[in-house]
Amino acid sequence: MARHFTQAQHASLRALLGAAPGDGAEALAHRAPVPFRDVQRILALPELPYVHLLGEDTWLLGGRILRWLTHDTRPGGDYDLFCASFQALERTARHMLATGYTPCRRHVATAWGPWLRDRIQRRDDHAPCKEAVPTAEAALQERLRLRRFPDGREMYALELHSPEGDLLQLVHIPALFTGSGDARSQQLAFTDLSICQFLLDGRLLHAGPYAWADLLRQRVRVVHMVRPRITAERLVKYAGRGFWPDAQSVRTVFQAVRRG
Repeated sequence: MARHFTQAQHASLRALLGAAPGDGAEALAHRAPVPFRDVQRILALPELPYVHLLGEDTWLLGGRILRWLTHDTRPGGDYDLFCASFQALERTARHMLATGYTPCRRHVATAWGPWLRDRIQRRDDHAPCKEAVPTAEAALQERLRLRRFPDGREMYALELHSPEGDLLQLVHIPALFTGSGDARSQQLAFTDLSICQFLLDGRLLHAGPYAWADLLRQRVRVVHMVRPRITAERLVKYAGRGFWPDAQSVRTVFQAVRRG
């Protein structure tokens, strides 16, 4: 469940974001990035793992930051690291493989029957990950995957296990960085839900236009949708965590899924 911030935390966050005391929640829209250490101090947050992997062209994005901001300590979930170039993905991956990270080789059944059988038999999807680790270069070439979105855009993805046992996913979407403009803003704009539009570059916490407003109101809205069914599932998931969608978002997703 989403954690309720105290009045003092609300006031301190608003001051950090440059909102006047009497301004409504929408006044928090389109705010400049803020030092994430200041946010950590105001909300009394724990250390965020893997910050050392982040930088100008490699960022932590999405639900993991939301979980951190709301003190969500439930186990599970992964860390999504997005890169502004394929070179950044390769550089970060080779650094990780050279410092004890191992490639993920999990196999998940794609058909309903085998998937259910695996669950009943408690088969470990990550059992293949415990095999002998090849050289870093072989691991990179073997596990790097090229996927496509429904609109045809490509996505490069690589999954790695950290020495601490967490799963990290390195991602690069080439089509987002073909023109001019701020790379972080371009990456943020590709995220479907407002409260997941948080991006950390290791120093500054960047946010989408409605991320702070919806976080503080415990609401969620759809701001960009590529795969309607997945966005619908995510709306339900975050509603279960205390973030309720606005009516327009529900209508938009429902209509998109029905057209489907």
